[in-house]
Amino acid sequence: MLLADALQQGRACFERQAWREAHDLLSDADREAPLAPEDIDRLATCAFLLGDESASADLWARAHQEFQKRGDVEQAALCAFRIGIGLFLKGQAAHANGWLARARRLLDDAGRDCSVRGYLLMPEGIGAVRAGNPARAHELFCKAADIGRRFGDDDLVALARQGVGRALIRMGQVAEGLALLDEVMVAVLAGELAPLHVGDIYCSVIDACTEIYDLRRAHEWTAALQRWCERQPDGLPYRGSCLVRRAEIMKLHGSWTDAMDEAERACVRLLVPPPKPAAGQAYYQRGELHRLPHLSRGRCG
Repeated sequence: MLLADALQQGRACFERQAWREAHDLLSDADREAPLAPEDIDRLATCAFLLGDESASADLWARAHQEFQKRGDVEQAALCAFRIGIGLFLKGQAAHANGWLARARRLLDDAGRDCSVRGYLLMPEGIGAVRAGNPARAHELFCKAADIGRRFGDDDLVALARQGVGRALIRMGQVAEGLALLDEVMVAVLAGELAPLHVGDIYCSVIDACTEIYDLRRAHEWTAALQRWCERQPDGLPYRGSCLVRRAEIMKLHGSWTDAMDEAERACVRLLVPPPKPAAGQAYYQRGELHRLPHLSRGRCG
């Protein structure tokens, strides 16, 4: 295949969310001649959605450098943020802070006001929630949502507003928080957001529902996540997490055998190299199910 054909077809596959095919075609094109930074970013997104977080981080680092060479500070900072937030969510705080600080410095040195500054508030907000300070998290997420609205960044607005919703729930304002999460899910279901963020929002909203034992909502959004995953057969990062949540909800509804089947499928899927952090959740659910008398007698392994 000619380089131009591979590149054009790779971009087309990316647009129709055929992540595996897009990844292979863009990789072929990259081997023939180095990709432009926009296409490296596409390739990084494909790698992430295929479950290869290490490769995606390396590609975003490369795109970051190429955007810097071009003088595109905003895109360079966004790539740095993507690397940083990935490391942050995996608990690699020092490495994450380095990339997030680099993104801020690039924007500060250039005097650039843009939506990336809103994204950079997200790990601060998550950190505030983890530290038991939902009021501070609420403040940070609201600020991020305002930045997203100012720059017309629908993805940032949705991510920030789900953060606001979760902070409200932690502050005891459960009805207000759930209403906001439901509203965010309207944007998700309408296909208004980038796939890079959709799975994270699904998982966060389902986590919020299970935290407060709102099983009806948790079941409804888990079913919606399952349908989204089925439309993204190559999208590995969320398919295993989806099975974990389904297993948890089935267990709570008393469908213990079905829950065990889902948990075992999640264990297998989440251990596909490179193993995913959610594998621990899958094995935890499996262990919890084995504690139930009916299943502990009838199944093992």
